[in-house]
This record gives sequence, C-alpha cells and structure tokens, in this order.
Amino acid sequence: MRFIRSVLQAAVEPKRTLQRSATLALRALTGMNNVVIDIRRRRHYSPTGRRLFDEVAERALTRTDISDHLKTMFVEALAIRPSVIVELGVRGGESTFALERAAALCGSTLISVDIQTCLRKSQYSKWRFVQDNDVAFAKHFPAWCRDQQIPPLIDVLFVDTSHEYAHTLQEIDLWFPHLAPHSKVLFHDTNMRRLYFRKDGSMGVGWRNGRGVIAPLEQYLGRQFNEREDFVDWSGEWIVRHHPACSGLTILERITDQLRAGEIHDASLRSAS
Repeated sequence: MRFIRSVLQAAVEPKRTLQRSATLALRALTGMNNVVIDIRRRRHYSPTGRRLFDEVAERALTRTDISDHLKTMFVEALAIRPSVIVELGVRGGESTFALERAAALCGSTLISVDIQTCLRKSQYSKWRFVQDNDVAFAKHFPAWCRDQQIPPLIDVLFVDTSHEYAHTLQEIDLWFPHLAPHSKVLFHDTNMRRLYFRKDGSMGVGWRNGRGVIAPLEQYLGRQFNEREDFVDWSGEWIVRHHPACSGLTILERITDQLRAGEIHDASLRSAS
C-alpha cells in the first residue's frame, strides 16, 4: 500500500506544483476583483466603503474623457492597501475624487502634483498638494517626504500630465525609483484619438498625441501593444492590464515580492524532491 500511495503522490505532484505557480500569478490579477466582492458583501469596508464606492460610481455618470475609469481607479488603488498615493496631474479633480476615497478607506496620504493651482480640489485631511512641474518635483520627492514626515515610497502612482513622449519617458525614469516593491502605476490617455468612445457608445473629442504615453511604456517594458484593444500582459516584474475606452487606462502592477516568494517556494520544492 505504501508503494501505491507513493506512486499516486508522484503522479499528482507536478499538477500541484503547476497549480501553486498559477496561483502566484492569479493573486495579482484577481486582487481587484476580491476588493469589489468585499465591498459588495459589506465585509471589510462596510458601510463606509460601499458609500464611497457609490459616490465614485455617481461621479462616473458625468461623461468625461476619464469617467469610464473612475471606479477602476478606486478599486485598483484600494486593492493594494496603499500608504502613499501620488497623483501627477489634477486638472478638474476627477481622478483626485476617486483616489482620495480609496485613500480615506486605507488612511493613506494622497499627494497631488500639478503645474496649476488646484488647492480646492480636495477636502481630505491627509491630502497634500504640490504646485510644480512633476518631473522637477520628482528629483526632490524624498527630501520633501522627510520634511512632511511621509514615507518616501509610493504604493500607487497615477500619471495624467502632458501626454507627450519625452515627458512620459522622464516620468518613468524619475518616478519609478520611488515606487514600493509591490506597487501600481496607472497611466491615463494611453489610447488618445481625435474622437474617442466610452463604454456606453458615447463619443468625445480628444487629440492625437502620437502615442505619447503608450510608446514610452512599450520602450520601458520591451513589449509592443495594441492600445485599441483590451489586453493583459506580463513583462519582467510587471503585470500589465489595459482598458482602451475613454482615451485609455493602462495599469502596471509590480509583483517583485510575490515573484521572490515564488522562487523561494520553488527552490524548497526542488530541494524536498
């Protein structure tokens, strides 16, 4: 019987190993869905979480070039349980509206940067506004954080600035070193068109930026993307998710810690065998 049991165990062990590896990747891809389920079931964030989610959903009913993405931004930020959120580009405050509500649920600090004065866009107590060019401010970000007694590691970074190729490259180069090991970066306007469409079929007027946001991401990740279609990709330490509607939203999730844990787990499996 011992021999038969050992044979059966050897037969199923490769399947178990494959399942463990698949689980590692699926955790990153399903985190957002789990947060949505938690909110709907009113478990972790009820009733405040449900109310704030509904506020974001109501704000999203006003059609703009980012309205389709407000709920996604809220749950994507919430899923990572951030300590620090940085928003590059405030404009009308729509992204601020979604991000500050995710920040409020987690007790996060929300830092917004814009070259224009945007002091009245948020009443959140842990909101900090910096009027500056975001590329210039990135160079002083750690020192500024020390002065403000804020950890200089970014859990969620939202980028919605000039949408120009050279500027986006600089943002990637200067802001990514400040990211936490497990972090998310959300880029808006990764599918800019003269005429863009929302999920409900309505249309808006935009402008062509010569792929000024998606092309730098391709260069950084060493991949080529069709920004007109939904896609999920994996490049190095990054899971990439893209939503083409409403000028496009591309989400990068860094999973360094999970990959390292997976390597350790795989090594322990090999040594055990």
